[in-house]
Amino acid sequence: MQNKIIVSVLGFFILVDTILIYLALTISPAKLKRNVFTFQYGQDIPTEVSEYVNANGSVLENVKLDLSQVSKEVGKYKASITYFNETQYFEIVVQDTIKPKFQLKKVEWHIQVGETLEAKDLIQNIEDFSKTHVYFYNEKTQEKSESKNFPIEGTQIERIIVEDKHGNQSSALRVKIVVEKNKQPPVINGIDDIEIQVGETIDLMSGVKAKDDLEGDITSRIIVSGHVDNMTPGIYEIMYTVSDKDGNTTQVIRKVTVIEVEIEDDN
Repeated sequence: MQNKIIVSVLGFFILVDTILIYLALTISPAKLKRNVFTFQYGQDIPTEVSEYVNANGSVLENVKLDLSQVSKEVGKYKASITYFNETQYFEIVVQDTIKPKFQLKKVEWHIQVGETLEAKDLIQNIEDFSKTHVYFYNEKTQEKSESKNFPIEGTQIERIIVEDKHGNQSSALRVKIVVEKNKQPPVINGIDDIEIQVGETIDLMSGVKAKDDLEGDITSRIIVSGHVDNMTPGIYEIMYTVSDKDGNTTQVIRKVTVIEVEIEDDN
């Protein structure tokens, strides 16, 4: 009877040892915390083994982490850990789900009829890790435009959004656009008082240019009034007049002096 008990006890211990040996051979002391790790775009991807593996310190020292196929760009990437001869694979996902943030430079803008505004010029301090675009946004039609022309006098509310390259769209901020009649007159350049000698010809439009803040070059609309008699000494006034399409007019007077050159007597 005693021998049977001894055999049974020995058999039990042998079985336990066998199980423990099997577990030691089949269960790795280095185990992944999960199969998929997700990080936000712009966030640093950890390179420490302990971020991915549950194990004691001595085991962690012998675990090799392979992130060679992982990029910081949005996407899914394969990675692995190796403990001695055993390799475990996992996935790293880089995603961008954060909406951009920004501020308006000011909440009310005064512009002239016919002026074009770029949405990006109305905002500042964009917060986002990726490339962004700024738009005027129509909530009814969901139409987006980077610039907008304002041909009608009056006050209107525009909405501005920022969208990053991964499609994340900011909240819309409202800005008041006050469109006023153009009161800025054009500018005439190149008109200086000049002197010529009797008999010398003069081109009254040489070097003269007219520019409007909205229309640009309107030199062709300049009207020249007055006459210079280049054979008669004297001071002549020439008036240059130009108007933009809104009726703003600029007039500049130029003085042209015709002088007679005295001929020295050699005797």
